[in-house]
Amino acid sequence: MARFESAFSTKMVYVYRIPDKAHEGCLKVGETTVKCGNLWELAPNSSILNAAAEKRIKEQTLTAGIKAERLYTELLVYVDKKGTLKSVNDGEVRNVLYRSGIKKKVFDVDGNPNEWVISDLETVKNAIKAAKEGRASLTGAEISKEKTPISFRPEQEDAI
Repeated sequence: MARFESAFSTKMVYVYRIPDKAHEGCLKVGETTVKCGNLWELAPNSSILNAAAEKRIKEQTLTAGIKAERLYTELLVYVDKKGTLKSVNDGEVRNVLYRSGIKKKVFDVDGNPNEWVISDLETVKNAIKAAKEGRASLTGAEISKEKTPISFRPEQEDAI
């Protein structure tokens, strides 16, 4: 007997960091898709969203031998105040950050664009919310003064 699987995929945002000196204070804000039956059962950081993000993060880091730490996942679809199903994308989230004074981190010597920002997780989460609300930027109160915690390598933890 054939099993029916929904072909519907929806956009989601993921945030990760690479715990090394070059990426210190930086977060990757990217987008991928997830196949799911009931969107409304997928809360931020749900196991289904996290699995989709892990797959995408591994595509970006595994062959380079880079250890990445997934920090956050959330659907990019939402229902607006009028009850209409809408969606934003990761570029809109980053643009909210840029217009709020958050700097992008460019690792490429030629200055090619990438999806890295110099920010903390709470500020990025606020930018996701602002993008869904159609706001162009964050308020000062939404830009966290906290820093994303530093991850230490095992030998560093032992020394501490």
